[in-house]
Amino acid sequence: MRSPNLQSPNPQSPRRLQRRPSHAPSYLLTPPPSPAKKSTVVAIDASKPQQPKMVAHIQRIELPSNHYVCSQFTPPPSPEPRRRVLPSALPTMPFPGRPLITSWNIFLPPSQIHSLYLGYAPKDMDDKWYIYSEGPDQTGKLKVHFHRSWTGMKVAELFVVMDTKGEGAGKIVGIKWNGGEEMNWMSEEEAKYMIRTASPESDKHSLRDELERLRKRCAALETRFKIAAPEEAAEVIGQLDHGVPGRSTAPTFLSVSMELDQADANDGRLLVDPCGIPRFFGETSGATFLDYLKQFMLTLVPLTFQPESADGSSFVASIGTYQTYDSRPIPNPNVDPLWLPDHKDMALMLAQLRAYIQDGNGDFLSGGICWWGDLSKFPTSAAPSASMSAMTTDDTHRSLAFYHVCFALATSIGHPALRRSDQHAGEAYFKRARKLIGNPLDTVRFTLDDVPVLTLMGFYLIELNRRDSAYVYVSLAIHIAIIHGAFRSCNDEASKRTFWTLYILDRWLSVLMGRPPTLLDEAIRLPLPCDEPSMPPCVGLRAHVELSRISGYIVCETFKIAPRHYQRGYSTLHVDGALKLLEDWKLQLPSVLAVDIDADPAVLSLHLASNQLVVLTTRPILLAAVKQAVAERYMNGQWSIQQHAHSKYVQACSEAAQRNLLLAKRLRAMRKLLQAGLHFVFNAAVILILDQILRSSSIEGTPTLFNTAVYTSEIDFAMRTFEEESRTGTNYPRDCYKVLQDLKALVDRYLSHGHGHFEQGNDPGLVISTPGQPYSAQRGQETQGNASNITSGTVYQELRTWMQSDGLKLHNSLLI
Repeated sequence: MRSPNLQSPNPQSPRRLQRRPSHAPSYLLTPPPSPAKKSTVVAIDASKPQQPKMVAHIQRIELPSNHYVCSQFTPPPSPEPRRRVLPSALPTMPFPGRPLITSWNIFLPPSQIHSLYLGYAPKDMDDKWYIYSEGPDQTGKLKVHFHRSWTGMKVAELFVVMDTKGEGAGKIVGIKWNGGEEMNWMSEEEAKYMIRTASPESDKHSLRDELERLRKRCAALETRFKIAAPEEAAEVIGQLDHGVPGRSTAPTFLSVSMELDQADANDGRLLVDPCGIPRFFGETSGATFLDYLKQFMLTLVPLTFQPESADGSSFVASIGTYQTYDSRPIPNPNVDPLWLPDHKDMALMLAQLRAYIQDGNGDFLSGGICWWGDLSKFPTSAAPSASMSAMTTDDTHRSLAFYHVCFALATSIGHPALRRSDQHAGEAYFKRARKLIGNPLDTVRFTLDDVPVLTLMGFYLIELNRRDSAYVYVSLAIHIAIIHGAFRSCNDEASKRTFWTLYILDRWLSVLMGRPPTLLDEAIRLPLPCDEPSMPPCVGLRAHVELSRISGYIVCETFKIAPRHYQRGYSTLHVDGALKLLEDWKLQLPSVLAVDIDADPAVLSLHLASNQLVVLTTRPILLAAVKQAVAERYMNGQWSIQQHAHSKYVQACSEAAQRNLLLAKRLRAMRKLLQAGLHFVFNAAVILILDQILRSSSIEGTPTLFNTAVYTSEIDFAMRTFEEESRTGTNYPRDCYKVLQDLKALVDRYLSHGHGHFEQGNDPGLVISTPGQPYSAQRGQETQGNASNITSGTVYQELRTWMQSDGLKLHNSLLI
């Protein structure tokens, strides 16, 4: 744990560094606290019980009673307290020419942070350095300037982040230095070595005392941890002892980069729908990821700006918005709730629905991956003379609600011929079901028989791109099931399968929206589905339940949307844990669920969902890698994916996206893709479009299973799919098609631009662009009007920020 920073082989007492300056200028902020002063007495008392012999010895030293001895051994005078060096103490010069800048990551104990804060003023001709600092500001950022004492020439500048709320420790996050002719073209390694050895002799000290203090503190914390939470302590300490990365347990600092004034708020977004209503979407939501992507592309636009081209402008101009039908009222046609289509139409719709969303009318060896109810029975016609008051107070016709929802869903996903009139439309069927089910707040009438009705209603609303409405219906169904104890036991296998299908839908909405699931796994005591002679096989449904449990882990723990034990920042433990769960799930699948040539549509859909979870878990790292690739390509002219710190996650993301598009091709050859299938295709296409940037930026032609030519073919498949789906159906495929068009246009423009070295026109330290909704909207208007309004200094600094990330997010997520 030793850091090669500002140290000397000749250790001296840090006593002079521990004193707070008593007359710092009034315009400076409060200095960081001095390191805790150590004494022999405190060390002995803190580490072991006092012994009479030790006390007597200490008393003889510190409380001498012999005045004659004291007169002979006069103690040396106390050294003068260190004063903070002012920027105006000596004449200085700025950096000559254009300085170089790069990231650095070195932890510093409180004593060294305090030394950097105080600076150093030369006392004689042998002192080469004049060092002073600026800051810290409220976020703990400190700038340390290094000048030659003889000439005043500026040689280097350190960017330091200190823990202003703790003990004053910190870390160096970046360095800017003079790499010109004056310093003999000093390289990055030489600059860092110079900083390590630049401290004046009076400031150099050993880390031995600091290490001993930290050891004692760790031992005390470990003891208290074992007392407070013995089970968790054993697990965490065991992981640390076996070398599992534990960055999340290290001292946390405000994760800023260079002169970044505001970190990305990577904990979800409030996005505005077309009606101006804000809605929250967490980190797993595709809408949130797409908003991050829009901000990235907004910076990419001026790098490849072409005045004659407006391709992609609508994509980057839509930052902070979200496309949904939830804000629009649900259609409310005048209907007769007791009306039913003829027997032939009912048979056709129920058979088609069973083929699409259940067990393929008994043909699927997997038994399907969901159970919505018995779709083989037909409803009986109701008496046409029934009054509305009877329908809302009597449960005689309540069972018709289930069939009306089935018919609504069948018309929305089936052949247009099923919608031959207004009364055959999905909106009309859904309205009949709503009338029959009654007031959702009427807890007197609701029974377990209403759970499959509300579950199907939620599924229907998802197909209409009304996910918030579906979220409400599914939550209501879960609470009704809880009231009746279905989460602990059910009377029959059909009710059990209905509950687990509701569980699957709740977890799916949680992933889609980035919100906590309605019911925690720990509360569920209901056994998993089992085979019943009169029902389809349960193997597909059981596997789907287990996969949904993993999705809950990814939402709650990996992305910390609802963690059981919250800790700042993510670790590779959660990412690797999620990927390991998915891999184990796949290995444990029975042969009937394998993706072979005979796999049924339900099995293909199951593996599509599994691959989507891999994409979901790793895509933030891929986006950060894409940013770094663009920045390195423009700033340094080259980039290597093999040297990326988390290349395995980037590769896993791209490969999962590739697999999903191959599976989607097979599934679409069998039948129409439902909303979930379209969602998987869209997300996979976005990943592969971004991966084209990675491959174009890499200097290596490393052979891989998935190449750019295949990517082009699969991206074209996704584009064709949404183009065809946008001609019918909801607004969702039309929106996806437009987004893919704009994103592909922007990326193609970038790929054809040539990647010359970026020429910076302004001081990179003056301007910094931090994504955020108000600023994003402002920048979107600027981009539409004239991309040159974004200064080169802004783009330069943002590229530098991207270069610092080795696949991590800078704020409170994915600090791997």
